[in-house]
Amino acid sequence: MTPQTRLPVHRSALKRRYATRACCLALVLIFSGCASLQLSQFRKRAARGDHEWIAAQAIACKKASEGCAQLHLIKGDACFRLAKMGREPAVNFACAADELVEGLALKGSWNDAGVQLQFQQNLCESLSRLRELQSGEAAEQTLVRFFEAAQTLYQLVPESVSAVYYLSRARLMQMEPMLEDINAATRVPVCIRLKRTVTRVLALMETARGHTLPDWNRFADDYERLAFDLGVAIRTAECR
Repeated sequence: MTPQTRLPVHRSALKRRYATRACCLALVLIFSGCASLQLSQFRKRAARGDHEWIAAQAIACKKASEGCAQLHLIKGDACFRLAKMGREPAVNFACAADELVEGLALKGSWNDAGVQLQFQQNLCESLSRLRELQSGEAAEQTLVRFFEAAQTLYQLVPESVSAVYYLSRARLMQMEPMLEDINAATRVPVCIRLKRTVTRVLALMETARGHTLPDWNRFADDYERLAFDLGVAIRTAECR
């Protein structure tokens, strides 16, 4: 049996192979260094309250890592703060929602559950407010995202003030379009959902009157408006 002869590899091919590997390694190191530098800049700007500068920056980092997650979360927080101050709310609430979703997805673990909760609440608030500024297909897509974010919040803190509020708000938004052409066939299921939602909201409000619930002071006025809006929806649907 004739031994198999190994074909010689041309030196130029070897050089190209090693050059490609070296280039890839260099790019990894460059991107890692750039992400670290950008994160340092973001933290300094955030400490100074320079939210506009942060919101204007592009983030190339999409790796599931602490650094990349922090970049997106800091930018999301900056956009959220700008939107709450009335600075181009449609643009900045959209920015906040996109960046917070990205940052939460890239974050591996949390040392402080309270920080995670705050970011998830801000995501729900951003999507809720953005949905109110939209119409048509964009509003429908945002409502889907809002409902999913509210469900995630509820999984984090079941029956909490913020979770019940955002989930109930999302359910009301889902039912509002049905009120425009409600009829005998659709009235019953719509009324059942509305009554269940308002009962849950009122029950939590009653509990809050006798107990000190976390976050209640932040959401008390929101609950009053939500209860009113649910009452209007029930009257519009002519529920019995």
